[in-house]
Amino acid sequence: MRYFNNNTKFVRQKKFITSILFGALIFLVANAISAQTTGKVTGTVVDAETGEALIGVNVFLTGTTYGSATDLDGKYTIASVPTGDYSLTFSMIGYTKSTIEDVQVAPDQVAVFDFAMKSDSFEIEEVVVAAKLLENNEANLLIKRQKSIAVSDAISAEVISRSGSGNAADAVSKVTGASVVDGKYVYIRGLGDRYSSTHLNGTELPSADPDKKSFNLDLFPSNLLDNLTTIKSFTPDKPGNFSGGLVDVKTKNYPDRMTFNISASGSYNSNSSYNSNFLTYSGSSTDWLGYDNGSRGMPDVFNNPDLVIPSPNQARRDPELAQQLDDLSKAFNNEMAPAKKSMPLNQSISISVGDQIGLFDHPFGYTASLSYSRNYSFYDNGSVGRWQLSGDFDNAQGLNKFMLLNDTKSNEEVLLGGMLNLAYKPHQFHDVAFRFLYTQSGESTSRYQSGSWPNQLGDDGVYETYSLLYKERNLMSYQLSGEHYFPFLFDSKLEWNGSYSKSKQNEPDLRFFSDDYQVLDDGTYYYQINKNSYNVPTRFFRNLEEDNYNVNVDYSIPFDQWDGLKSKIKVGGSYLDVSRQFRERRFEFRLSVYDYNGDPVDFFTNQVGIVDDTNDRYLFGSYVYDASTDRSNYDGTQNVAAGYAMLELPITRDLKVIGGVRLESTDMSVISQDASEVEGKLSNQDWLPSLNAIYVLTENMNLRASFGRTLARPSLRELAPFRSFEFLGDFQFIGNPHLQRTLINNYDFRWEWFERPGEIYAVSLFYKKFMNPIERAFDPTTELVSYQNVDEGITYGAEFEIRHNLDFIHNSLSNFLVNVNFSLVYSEVKIPTEEYETLIKPHHQNASDTRPLFGQSPYIFNLELSYINPEWGTSASIFYNIFGRRLSEVTLGVTPDVYEQPHGMLDFTFSQNIAYGFKFKLAAKNILNSPIKKTIEFKDTEYIFSGYNKGRSFSFGISYSI
Repeated sequence: MRYFNNNTKFVRQKKFITSILFGALIFLVANAISAQTTGKVTGTVVDAETGEALIGVNVFLTGTTYGSATDLDGKYTIASVPTGDYSLTFSMIGYTKSTIEDVQVAPDQVAVFDFAMKSDSFEIEEVVVAAKLLENNEANLLIKRQKSIAVSDAISAEVISRSGSGNAADAVSKVTGASVVDGKYVYIRGLGDRYSSTHLNGTELPSADPDKKSFNLDLFPSNLLDNLTTIKSFTPDKPGNFSGGLVDVKTKNYPDRMTFNISASGSYNSNSSYNSNFLTYSGSSTDWLGYDNGSRGMPDVFNNPDLVIPSPNQARRDPELAQQLDDLSKAFNNEMAPAKKSMPLNQSISISVGDQIGLFDHPFGYTASLSYSRNYSFYDNGSVGRWQLSGDFDNAQGLNKFMLLNDTKSNEEVLLGGMLNLAYKPHQFHDVAFRFLYTQSGESTSRYQSGSWPNQLGDDGVYETYSLLYKERNLMSYQLSGEHYFPFLFDSKLEWNGSYSKSKQNEPDLRFFSDDYQVLDDGTYYYQINKNSYNVPTRFFRNLEEDNYNVNVDYSIPFDQWDGLKSKIKVGGSYLDVSRQFRERRFEFRLSVYDYNGDPVDFFTNQVGIVDDTNDRYLFGSYVYDASTDRSNYDGTQNVAAGYAMLELPITRDLKVIGGVRLESTDMSVISQDASEVEGKLSNQDWLPSLNAIYVLTENMNLRASFGRTLARPSLRELAPFRSFEFLGDFQFIGNPHLQRTLINNYDFRWEWFERPGEIYAVSLFYKKFMNPIERAFDPTTELVSYQNVDEGITYGAEFEIRHNLDFIHNSLSNFLVNVNFSLVYSEVKIPTEEYETLIKPHHQNASDTRPLFGQSPYIFNLELSYINPEWGTSASIFYNIFGRRLSEVTLGVTPDVYEQPHGMLDFTFSQNIAYGFKFKLAAKNILNSPIKKTIEFKDTEYIFSGYNKGRSFSFGISYSI
């Protein structure tokens, strides 16, 4: 194994950002020091029976002229209140007048008092309560969860802040049944991202990665979050494309006060930080900003549509053609293998600001954030294996080794994200908002693998493969939304939103180089590039662009049923239009006459182009060949139109039903530029019914039951016929134009007890039946990986959740919180009859005709033990997460399937308020450093498919907030 020197220095261009942020910090600190003589009272008022926001509640400070009325969100704000002690009164026709006593208003402080009003049928006289009973910001969210029409879990901004979560991905990992993959993608109930959906303030977000459905949740800083809600049962007013869960990220449209936060952190990783064996290669001067400035771009000469690359035979005796072929072959960068270099600490910085001001005497709110991170990851203890079972299952002694390689891999990832929210309330009953989201990411990967490949090189050959990859992604999303309340029109409410998103993915100059060698009897190495066993050196240039338009409209009319209980009719519709264009150019460096010494850089320096021009004849070593194919280019469209109607109807005071139906019409098309390829096409009209029932056992205890039909569509990439691979010699991934969408029948049952604010006990049971589920499968005989539908599958299980303070053990433990949630799941799919009868059963008579659902974890366990002392500003938490082994690759035929094995994640965080708004945070992540591996198990022997260790991370961060 050898690497090659790279003297390229990191570009250090961040000083101007530091200066700007430091100047902003000094300015805001100076403003924060000046004390004020007034404060603000704010909060949210909801219906105690339904949990819905109450519009038009009169809220005033008793005995004063200070007051306000609640808006569309049930929110009220009383500004510029002189400091002192007050009583706060809530009144509205049809509800019991209520007063909160001992309301204290401090200078330049915001006093938050959320309240749940009861109908006057419950109480006749005025209700008076103490303020201290209502000062928990978690109460409002728990009431919403308790009264929610769907099975859901939620985390408030208060809990997010106390837990030390830096972003939405950290926060959602604490939701029952949720796990976060790669620190950014959320999986609910062990199901993959295909069965999850991510929304921002009710609007679905497209993924920044066009090959994934999940959105990068680590883009949302925690200080901008109002709450996170995970919906696990379907109602017709939600898109039908989820089954595991729908994560809705709510941001603060109208901050209660001026907020400013700046934070910075550094992280040491035991694998990558200051490791002189880190693999890298020359990039561009803008890599630190997450994009390539053109240094990796395809040479301009190849953009000429009229260019014809001459062959060596044509150029052999033609000086002009020979010179042209020589120039074209040398137009590319000659760096085809990684170098070694030491890398610094991982680093991140974020800044956010928000406030609510008056604009034309009406509230105008804004929040903005900018985040930046640069992270390095590395492993040199990895393994990659490919295995195959030949002959009869029962008589085989083991699996045949197709390939077994040692794996070394480095990643440099930059993530730049920005978000802007603008909200304006031109009238108490009307609200409009604009949101802009921007993400830019760049990921540079260097990889070296070596080992045996007996299938191609025999037992004596050693295979080497080098990969240099760069992928940059860009997402811009614009959202415009509105809420309107019409008291003159049956108290109806109109909600609408429209969004446009554009995502780009550019993969410039992906480089793959392979060779092999043998050790001769005299101890010398004989190197060669065996074009008959694997691909010759290859370079790819890929570009993808996608446009996404989305419109949603919801209209609701409340009414009183026969006993005067509040009910609602809701109707609406949505339209989604997606268009994608993918283009690829592929260049191979084919071999004519060459002398290879095992050094890829030397080969591309001295063996490319003309190597001999004697006797009026030109000989070429390695020469460029345009191997681009039309089949690798495709255009895709997706159109989804939907309409729904639903009814919320309380049968009695204790029993409510919510029912309705949604119709989704889907048209998907993927057309290859190769006319001979089959068009990938979906055309479906699906009726998605839903029925939810809620029975109130006590004021704080519910029973829930629900049924809903949802679906999961294949992605455009999964329908496209173009091929890709991770390294030369590996299996190739190809789309399947014949995929069908999956239909899922979902049944849920939950018992939940909200004992105290912030505390809950819950037990959930669920059952899901999948029709035509999609699974990833590879065929060892063709070396192709693709996706396929199987006829049907089921999954069922139970979830258990306990979130409780430990003061029930002893008062001295009142600052300790335990949060335990555990999911236990069984899954099963029927193996396709043709595969079972022709490929499996003839070689394994006792083989089962079922297997687990692809990607489904049989269990998920989350544990949090926290110490939270608000008086000291101290928070310390231990988190542990583990999932059960899950089916990762379905192997067609009798060869056993590939499973991802459990690996426990143990994290520790500690944060401490210092003074003047400063806080520092310590964290240790992946303390156990459990191996991440996928394996094949056969007759009590484990065969590695892939495996590595991520390394332990230790970070220190400091932040300033006002």
